[in-house]
Amino acid sequence: MFSIYKSSADGILETIKTLDQNCWVNITSPSKEELEKVSNHFNIPMDFLEDPLDLEETARIEYDDETNSTLLINDFPVINATNNRINSYITIPIGIILGDDYIVTICHQPSSFLVGLIKKNISTLMKSRFALEVLLSISTQYLDNLRDLNKQRLKIESNLRDSLTNKQLYDLMEIEKSLVYFLTSLKSNGAVITKLFRVHSIKLYEDDKDLLEDVKIENNQGIETTELYNQILDSITNSYSSLISNELNNTMKTLTVFTVFLTLPTLVFSFFGMNVTLPIAEENPFSWISTLMLALVLVVLIGWALWKRRIF
Repeated sequence: MFSIYKSSADGILETIKTLDQNCWVNITSPSKEELEKVSNHFNIPMDFLEDPLDLEETARIEYDDETNSTLLINDFPVINATNNRINSYITIPIGIILGDDYIVTICHQPSSFLVGLIKKNISTLMKSRFALEVLLSISTQYLDNLRDLNKQRLKIESNLRDSLTNKQLYDLMEIEKSLVYFLTSLKSNGAVITKLFRVHSIKLYEDDKDLLEDVKIENNQGIETTELYNQILDSITNSYSSLISNELNNTMKTLTVFTVFLTLPTLVFSFFGMNVTLPIAEENPFSWISTLMLALVLVVLIGWALWKRRIF
């Protein structure tokens, strides 16, 4: 599926029905026939259209001399549909193809930040500016999603103080996975952005260079924020791992103390229950009290010894 837009004489970005010069073609989950149609009409290398549809494709810049077309691939975040508990994210590639008289964006699934570009009425005649606006929107979306992840982390952390469950730990793990995706993709995007300063296939005017600098700043901010949140999450995870270990040690210590206290009376009663001659006469009606007193004295002595050692 693809949509076609073109700037009017009034500077309004309008939807058109046919492929035309100086238009923007936004392609989403296309069929083979649609790719061939766009490729043949604008003389775009087929691999330029197919590579961004590969979810494992890395961010890069590629230029084709024969067709004078440039491919930019950047990763952007999307919600992970496999997790329904919280908003965790993965990153997928989007391709931006720039030619002499066309702009093509192609992605495996719809991207919300392109809707914002439509509302901003970016001119399809300014192809370099258009590409930079897409990159800026991607960097901004990373920052928005990072704020969302941090809010979820704070909520989970607040719940952890009341009770620690596996569900909460799994949610923290999903957030950590999202941050790993973000950090890897942001660094790859950063390499592409840096390369744009010296690439010759994309002509940049002074205003474009200022915009490119803004894109670089936003991307670097995304990297720094992701690293900060990752460190905070590592600290929380390590702290709660120590807490769990400490709680387990306390539980084992308590069980050990109870075992000791229960074992001592059992040993005394077992000793006096043996069928042998004992120092207490069988006819003595208070012999059972003597047995209880002996067991109690042993329990008190052991308890005092454990208390002196600060075991409890």
